[in-house]
Amino acid sequence: MSASSNQAQSATVLTQEKNTFMNPAGLFNPVYNGFSHIGKVPAGTELIYLSGQWASDTDGKLVSADFEEQVRQTLNNLTIALAAAGVSTRHIVKQTIYIADFTPDKKATLMKVAATEWDADVFPASTIVPLPLLATAPGCLIEIESVATK
Repeated sequence: MSASSNQAQSATVLTQEKNTFMNPAGLFNPVYNGFSHIGKVPAGTELIYLSGQWASDTDGKLVSADFEEQVRQTLNNLTIALAAAGVSTRHIVKQTIYIADFTPDKKATLMKVAATEWDADVFPASTIVPLPLLATAPGCLIEIESVATK
């Protein structure tokens, strides 16, 4: 990873693998919120689209009602799916995170777990979508859909 940053008003450009992540001057610095404003991939790059991963075991059953445990299992399942495609979290360029019954505490838990479990120096372009419930399974509180590059 390389970074260049001069002042709060200058753009920050980060690279990871062959992808570039940008945080333009004039927008807030999203790094402390665990994402980048822009993710760019080089021409000719293979894109890998991952369905939403959630806190299921290998039988498709929800592993726990606890949000933190669901986040850990969701990230584990995401890692397994990425590895099957020959990539890792370091290759994710965009993700959408769906959280049922969203609260600021849930976002803080997500950030805490991701900081320790995420195998990447740079967070991808991301969106958190709060929902009343998820269709994956009763009691499911988080689902993460991703686009990675190879």
